[in-house]
Formats: sequence, C-alpha cells, structure tokens
Amino acid sequence: MTDPTITSPAPKRRGCLFYGCLTSVVLLLLAGLLIFFAARFVKNQFNAYTDAEPLKMPKVEMTDAEFQGLQGRVKSFAGALDQGKALEPLTLTERDLNALIALSGNTKELADKVHVSLKGNEVKGMVSIPLAGLGWLGKGRYLNGDATFKVSLENGVLIVTAQEIRVKGLPIPESFMSKLRQENLAKDAYKDPKNAEAIRKVESIQVEDSRVTVKARPAN
Repeated sequence: MTDPTITSPAPKRRGCLFYGCLTSVVLLLLAGLLIFFAARFVKNQFNAYTDAEPLKMPKVEMTDAEFQGLQGRVKSFAGALDQGKALEPLTLTERDLNALIALSGNTKELADKVHVSLKGNEVKGMVSIPLAGLGWLGKGRYLNGDATFKVSLENGVLIVTAQEIRVKGLPIPESFMSKLRQENLAKDAYKDPKNAEAIRKVESIQVEDSRVTVKARPAN
C-alpha cells in the first residue's frame, strides 16, 4: 500500500552497472523501508516508526591513494567487460563498498544515510532517511532501519531477496515480511537498457566469506 502524496527521497538510479550494483542493496533497502513506512503512515503510526535523530553511520577510513586504486580496479573491470575482454573477477570488501558509496561523486549524497556490511553470504544495510520532504509532519523526523539481503546473479538473472527488515529497531510484521521474501527486489534493474546489457556480460555475482565477487562471462 502506498500513499501518492509521499515523495520518495531515494536518489536517482544510475546507469552504470557497477556503481548501480554497489549501491543496489542500499537503494532496495530504502525502497523496502519506504513501502513499509507508507503502509504504516496511512495507519497513523508515524511516530512509532520514525525517530527525532538520525542514525550515526560508521565512517569509512581510506586514503586518497587507496581510493584511487579501488576506483581504478572497478573502472578497469567495467571497461574490460564493456569491450568483451578476458579479465580476472572483481572482488570487493565491505570497506571497498562503503568507500565507493561515500567517496564516489555520484553517490556522495548517501554517505551519511547508508552503510553496507557483509556477513558470510549475506548483505546487511543500515539507512537513515530525513523525512523533511513530507512537509510539516516529517520535519525533524528520520526513518531509521536496517535489513539483511541475499544477493546473487546466476544464469543471467540478478536476484536480491530481503531476509529481515527492522524499522526503529523493531522487526516488521511477519505477515508483511513473508510476502517480501518471495519478491526479487532486483527485477526492475532490467528496465534500464544499460543495466540489462551490462548484466548480460556478467556470469555471476556472489557474496561469500564477507566479500562480493563479480565474475565476467567468458568472451566468445
């Protein structure tokens, strides 16, 4: 259930697969929380699911030289993928992901609003969304939440499923969560032609041992 008067504060989608993939979990978390928030909002439980203070996100510590090296790895992988060249898989740690979100020019606005963590084969995310865009009701209020996802790409299909979502520290009702777990939250990624084309060039995206590994499809 959504309220047409609510304007989502989520940032615009990016065309680049790699920065899109690096922030997709965060954006999907935002979407899931906003859907839940909207449902609760129309039931007049606004204050029960919002906070007066934002969450403090962990800071990313990375030198300029380290970040330039990280950007170079990502750009080299993306460039080789675009050209259909053979290349080694791209492996990213939790620190890498958060540095790309916080320090990249096209995602800096997310720096104090999101944080991604990797635990085994799961992706976890925290968000803190200012709700001033909702008018007087949202002034000085924040939507704070966290979620756990499973992320994979097999046989050309990107799959992101929510395992658990909490708002203001409270798990959302199982009646809502059981339905959400059955949804592939990445299904809209294929609506962007650039994303769809790039995904076709990727053989797999795996989260294992607290790392994300992107493997290119072998060139013909």
